[in-house]
Amino acid sequence: MLGNSKIRLVNFFLNWKTFLILNLFILTVKILFSVYTKFNAEFFEDWSIAENLARDGVYSMQSRFGSSVYKLPVYPLFLSFFIKIFGTVKAVKCIVIIQHVFYFVIPVIIVKIFENFNFKTAGFLAAYFFIFSPAYFYYSNVLEATNLFILLFAAWIYFYSIIWTQLVIYRKLIIFSVMTALVALTQVVAVPIMAVLILVLCFYKKLSIKQSVTVSFIAVLLYSPWVIRNYLTFDQLIVSKSPVWQNVFLGYESEYQILPGNKFMTEEEEKLIEEKIAVHNEFADEPIFEEAVSKIVEADKMAPLKKGLNNFISLWFVPKRYFDNNGLSVLIGRKLYVIGINLLFVVSLGYFFRKNKPLFLFLTVVFAGFTFPYLIGHAANIRFKLDFEWIETSVISLFIFLKYLNIKKESVKEQGGNLS
Repeated sequence: MLGNSKIRLVNFFLNWKTFLILNLFILTVKILFSVYTKFNAEFFEDWSIAENLARDGVYSMQSRFGSSVYKLPVYPLFLSFFIKIFGTVKAVKCIVIIQHVFYFVIPVIIVKIFENFNFKTAGFLAAYFFIFSPAYFYYSNVLEATNLFILLFAAWIYFYSIIWTQLVIYRKLIIFSVMTALVALTQVVAVPIMAVLILVLCFYKKLSIKQSVTVSFIAVLLYSPWVIRNYLTFDQLIVSKSPVWQNVFLGYESEYQILPGNKFMTEEEEKLIEEKIAVHNEFADEPIFEEAVSKIVEADKMAPLKKGLNNFISLWFVPKRYFDNNGLSVLIGRKLYVIGINLLFVVSLGYFFRKNKPLFLFLTVVFAGFTFPYLIGHAANIRFKLDFEWIETSVISLFIFLKYLNIKKESVKEQGGNLS
């Protein structure tokens, strides 16, 4: 049992008033940090597409190669909206502040998700994990799709939790369908995960066959303009985006290898490929990457497994660019933090395996869905883990609550019957 002093401490922090005050404080600090650093944001491919779209009205990553399908459209469209209105310089400041606001809203949604399952206290724990995460504190300064994806996917899970715990009405079902399409148009890795989770709703009879068909129909209908645009523009069926073999190839590049035995290409071979792709568009590059991958696998049949292990370490620990960096910001702010939450996550899964196997299986499917695509492709960026790290810490929070903070000591099945 928790002592009275511990109960008072828990009650002080795990409530809406204290949480919102601290969340607002972090938001203020983040904005001040951005002002202090003069909004020195980092840019990726999404920004290039957004600039070209705002300036020329063409969805293109490199103007000289014409139209592109290199990135899914939601985040570049989001960026281009502000570039069009405010111009490039002012748009950066505006977008960074809006993304800080996203990171204020996301933990609120996390609490509401847990509240729908009658685990609000655990939700506050998960929210604190999010707002005090060193990586999430900084990442809203980066102009990259992860910032919008986390917000949209958290909202999707919120409506998912409503469907799971409440009587389904068609207004909420339509919103859920729209959110499904938006998430799919933001981050492709979420698509199979959402598909499986919707099937789980059907299996547990939270959705009828008719309702699941309605969700699928609306989501596909809203997604289809992207596919139609791609077909009309490139005269080929492109359901998601163009880089396929490129992502597979990048996982073999020397600069991303953590394991010392992973040497798949010579420097000369890598330089030759770089020279070839520099003069082609993204579609002409794909056969070049495919040929390079084929040669690697022909020379070493175990290469995909070696790469997969390397990518697993990169995804769940740190990528190569940070692996040899033991500066305080990387060591404390990322390496030790990740080791800590990963260990807690393993303990949490062990707990749920013993107490609630359906929930354990559910979590295994979700995290496998976020991991497996990067074993095939590459995991060269921290942002891939940030897509789902908040879900990892949410699982940890549920474990801590049930194991140590649940004063009544109900079992998982008694306290969280809605989860199985």
